[in-house]
Amino acid sequence: MNATHLNRSGPGPLAWWIVCRRELQELWAGGRALMMLLVYTVVIGVLTFLMVSNSQLDLTPPKEMVWSTLQTCMYVGVFMGLLIGADTLSGARERSALETLLLTPASRTQIVLGKFLASMSPWPVALAVTFPCLLVVSQGDPILWPALKWVGFVGTLLVVGFTGLGILVSFWSNANRTSLFTSVTIYLLFLLPALLPGQAQKGLVGKFFQRSNPLAAADEFLEKVIVNNRSLHDYGSWLKGPYTFPIVVIVLLFVYAAPRLRLEAGGASLFRLRKDLEVAA
Repeated sequence: MNATHLNRSGPGPLAWWIVCRRELQELWAGGRALMMLLVYTVVIGVLTFLMVSNSQLDLTPPKEMVWSTLQTCMYVGVFMGLLIGADTLSGARERSALETLLLTPASRTQIVLGKFLASMSPWPVALAVTFPCLLVVSQGDPILWPALKWVGFVGTLLVVGFTGLGILVSFWSNANRTSLFTSVTIYLLFLLPALLPGQAQKGLVGKFFQRSNPLAAADEFLEKVIVNNRSLHDYGSWLKGPYTFPIVVIVLLFVYAAPRLRLEAGGASLFRLRKDLEVAA
């Protein structure tokens, strides 16, 4: 990242916006985000065509098709945020861009904040791409707007949490390959239990892990509200996981990790810090 503008403007409160703007330019003009969205557009278009074709044979209700479309959008949006977040710091280390950025007047927290906001940018675009497909599968059903509202809200919570999680993994990784592999593995560990049928999650232990998993809890809540017309009062407790997860990640990212950002992965150890103080003395 070219840090000339940061050097000229000083540390100021808008340094995070300068970092964010440069990251957005690299992400979108560089083509990484566009390529992901292009693949997603093709996938969601094919799925929409198949759902509409099959609905004429098996009479699938529009509510279920709306939910399936939005579920795919949410999972893909979370995955894109996680992947881009996993590349932010470890990728910058490999491209020798992080050292230049750390030499600018911007604080380390502002650097991480700018990268964090840019990493979430594909999510609203993915929702916009999905909207025409929703108009087709909803077939005029009034569930479209409440479903879009709920998935937009809950999906944003998940995108915030998983994007921050990807940046945390990137914070601890020197190699970009390690960061991406670890992030994908973590995503699958969250995703696979969410895809298990309800019969496999009976009992106190199964329900505990389902509620603790933000993806599974969000999936259960949204399906009951969108497809089964259940109320927030009945299933609001399922939102504890999607609420708590991004809060914990944001606290770890901006209170612990961001101020300790350095050229090497992870924060400085106490032994190294004491050695540096002795040398300085």
